[in-house]
Amino acid sequence: MSVAVVVVGRDSDELCRMVQALLPDVLIQQWPHIPQPELVEFAVLWQHPEGMTTAFPNLKAVTSLGAGTDHMDDDAALVGLPQSRIVTDSLKQLMAQYVLLYLLSDSRHQLGYYTQQHQKRWQVLENVGDMPAVGFIGLGALGGFVADRCADLGFNTQAWTAQSEHPAHPCFHGDDGLKHVIQNSDYVVLLLPLTDQTKHIINRESLQWFKKDAVLINVARGAHVDELALCDALEKGQLKHAVLDVFETEPLPEGSPLWNLESVTITPHVSARSDAMQTADTVVELFNHYVLSHTKT
Repeated sequence: MSVAVVVVGRDSDELCRMVQALLPDVLIQQWPHIPQPELVEFAVLWQHPEGMTTAFPNLKAVTSLGAGTDHMDDDAALVGLPQSRIVTDSLKQLMAQYVLLYLLSDSRHQLGYYTQQHQKRWQVLENVGDMPAVGFIGLGALGGFVADRCADLGFNTQAWTAQSEHPAHPCFHGDDGLKHVIQNSDYVVLLLPLTDQTKHIINRESLQWFKKDAVLINVARGAHVDELALCDALEKGQLKHAVLDVFETEPLPEGSPLWNLESVTITPHVSARSDAMQTADTVVELFNHYVLSHTKT
């Protein structure tokens, strides 16, 4: 009986040690050193080599290390296997902190007041009126949590979803719904899964729907945004600013025009990561559910 931790591009040493401590009688094998693949019954995956799980003949289920599952969705070898993803409390809290950092900084004119301070200028920048509108493109476990925190602080929230509804956040669907949410939002937050249908959901056409003083915040996947179209739209003033934590190619190449735009804020895919202990606890819960519970019966 074994758990394989197949994580590429991240250090998984601590996670493996914690899972091993919680499952002392289970062999924890860490990619790329899987000396006993025939024992693997559960696998934790992140950006794994496509098709590599065919080496695990007794695999019963897999989970994504994080909230994203596109690395599993594209792998034909996983078709038919039970699949999960790990969305811990720490992941949700950090994501909400990241989004709110930029919402609050912009809506409360933090940079403007900082500039005025050094100019020894006393001027109120806020306009009394309605709270800004935040439109969420995607309202799953992460999006819903972040939207709730925004509503707690008085922001007006709405969302574009495939078809789901939400009691606290008005939801819109289809092409017309996407246009409605973008046109009526001061901040547009991308927090949706990456699929063939959502790739480049922010493109030359949808960028024309943004308010000229709107801000785009992408904390989902880089491929949701046509980066060249975004650069063009920002240079033309179709929207005010873009906060980007994810990119089509990571690290972002030095030659990307995004680096040179003052209307872009770039962070190196740091918006949210799960606490290692919470992640380990979830791995054990999933292992018990998919493997041990079936073994006992």
